[in-house]
Amino acid sequence: MDAELSSVSHARKFTIAAAEQPAPTASISRAKELHEQGRLDDAVPQYQAVLAERPDDAEALHLYGVLQFQRGYVAEAETLIRRAISISPQPLWLANLGSILAHQGHRADALEQFEAALRIDSKHVQTLVRLGNTLIELRRYESALSAYGRALKVAPMLLDALCNQGAALRALGRYQEALETYERALTVDPRSFESLYNLGNVLRDLQRYPQALGNYERALAVMPGSPEVLSARGRTLIDLGRPKEALASFNEAIAAKPDFVEALYNSAVALERLGRAEEAIQRCNRVLALENRHAKAFASRGNALLHLKQYEEALSDYDLALEIEPHAASVLCNRGTVLRQMKHHEAALRSYAAALTVDADFPEAWCNRGGVLQSMHRYEDALSAFDHALALNPKYASAWFNRGNTLFEMFRIDDALRAYNQAIEIDPDYADAHYAQALVYLLQGDFARGWEQYEWRLRDPKNERNERFFSQPRWTGDESLDGRTILIYAEQGLGDSLQFCRYIELVRARGASIVLEVPATLKSLMATLRTPVQLVSTGEPLPSFDFHCPLLSLPLVFRTDFHSIPNQTPYLYPDARQKEKWETLLGAKRRLRIGVAWSGNPEHRNDHNRSLELAMLMPLFELDVEWISLQKVVREHDMAILENTPMLRFDDELADFSDTAALIQSLDLVIAVDTAVAHLTGALNRSLWVLLPHLSEWRWLMDRDDSPWYPGARLFRQSAAGRWTDVVDAVGRAIGELLQVTWKSGEARDGGGCWK
Repeated sequence: MDAELSSVSHARKFTIAAAEQPAPTASISRAKELHEQGRLDDAVPQYQAVLAERPDDAEALHLYGVLQFQRGYVAEAETLIRRAISISPQPLWLANLGSILAHQGHRADALEQFEAALRIDSKHVQTLVRLGNTLIELRRYESALSAYGRALKVAPMLLDALCNQGAALRALGRYQEALETYERALTVDPRSFESLYNLGNVLRDLQRYPQALGNYERALAVMPGSPEVLSARGRTLIDLGRPKEALASFNEAIAAKPDFVEALYNSAVALERLGRAEEAIQRCNRVLALENRHAKAFASRGNALLHLKQYEEALSDYDLALEIEPHAASVLCNRGTVLRQMKHHEAALRSYAAALTVDADFPEAWCNRGGVLQSMHRYEDALSAFDHALALNPKYASAWFNRGNTLFEMFRIDDALRAYNQAIEIDPDYADAHYAQALVYLLQGDFARGWEQYEWRLRDPKNERNERFFSQPRWTGDESLDGRTILIYAEQGLGDSLQFCRYIELVRARGASIVLEVPATLKSLMATLRTPVQLVSTGEPLPSFDFHCPLLSLPLVFRTDFHSIPNQTPYLYPDARQKEKWETLLGAKRRLRIGVAWSGNPEHRNDHNRSLELAMLMPLFELDVEWISLQKVVREHDMAILENTPMLRFDDELADFSDTAALIQSLDLVIAVDTAVAHLTGALNRSLWVLLPHLSEWRWLMDRDDSPWYPGARLFRQSAAGRWTDVVDAVGRAIGELLQVTWKSGEARDGGGCWK
């Protein structure tokens, strides 16, 4: 994800003195004195005066050429030094001419000058170092090493030769030798900025990040505020998992050098790691304003957009990055992820395949491919993909976790638990793996282990279920609540709040006054609880309290087992006036009234399994039933289907769950997938049929057609993953039977249909 810094600066160095020349005149001495003092403009007239008197003074021509190069007059410098060489070729002058030619990009011509100098003096150290530097620029690293080696035979402790030899060794991937070379350079000068900086780079190559960081700190002590070192320091802090400190380092580099593309880009990476996606996008935009074909900036912006769930925009940025760098495996992999989020599973698989074509040993691509195959219910193929990932990286905790999820969906429960255990052994704080274990235990009815593990939901790093912290202590069930006030707060979905608010009555029995914090859409409905509570909407100021407890931790507090589930329903009630309103809107009942909710919140992690498309229910609408939509939010692809059904819709009248409760009270039956509507119906003790995927949420347990949580519920389960047709057929037959009973009892004026 991050850009690579230049390993070493090959600055053109010029020597002013020339020992081979005769003693200078007074004018040359003054010119050299000013030159060595850095007073370049003052030295110009001195050199000019000498050359006016002696136009063929080779030393003056050479030195004046050096000065003019230093002043930026490159063409004139080349002319002057060539004249000096034509009069008296000296190795140093030839080396300086070579450096000027290399500076202009004429590296082949530069090599000729260096070779000419070495024919005069094969041990001329400065020429050998400059030859090596130019060979590095030509990426002829082995030849560069030979040049530095020759220089070091003459001068074993020459700092420039040692430092640049390290650069060549690093470029060849000979990191240990490079490390030893830089350490040798630091014995010559312990404060050599270039050696400290490049030693840090080699240590980073060797993934010895703490030592690399230490060398960058030492380099910054020599040259505070160096943008390049600050940027390298930031990248190392990212490697160490310290993005906040990394961002501070990048920001310091940018402050010193506002157009420093590398630091800007890497600061976007740090912001992305910190979850500050909008700011990461802004940094990427700054990079692209400076370099409009910066592939990694497009990719990083795509990552930030993916975090923001702006999938179309993310896909566009990944495609722009791939136009520039078509074989970027990580971008192809991330592109697959965004396609997966868009439910374009086949396209996602193609993108992962492209990534693996570039890099077959890319464990993340194998793991992500497995995730898509799992979503497609191609479980054996998914396991094969996870196994590829784990063969490459046996310590890949996410691959073990996802392998466990696939085994769970295959009902290989024990194998799934073993896979989760592997993930936890690698990462003991892997909240998702602990949470997954909890769901397995709860699904099996093993509440003793399940509730304990279920507490890991509060440590979810994705901030979906994080625990809140208060100065007041958390209630664990052991502390007396007599005369005390406790805050109970809803911390998961609406359905969970509706299911577990039944525990409020048990808390009240401990003598507590209760403050109940719930989403605003539930507030008026929760006022109908049998137990008096002080209701607060999420986000409103809280009154004073003595203890607090998350709502879904109450089963653990009360040590709920299979036989002690508080299942006395109803525990929520419709408002009488709202019920009258709905009876008026619905009119006289002539047929069986059935409410339907076929999809839930699309952001739910299991929504792709639990929700179904409305088209699947079309056979039911042929039955002689008065159908009522309980779907508050209708997905775009369902809208056209809905318009062709006989269902009555009351979207505008359903302001909150109190309205929905009153409408449900007016119905004979509710048919719903596993959503808040199902839990509301069960809490009201109304007739409820729940349509469940093959692997349902833990609360519906396994292999049951009834629920200990909602005694009036009937469960219809898929016979295999994705098989909704069988569920709809079974529901249709059950409605047919219900209609027959209703018809025989004379409760309906019109004859009911019969499912065939």
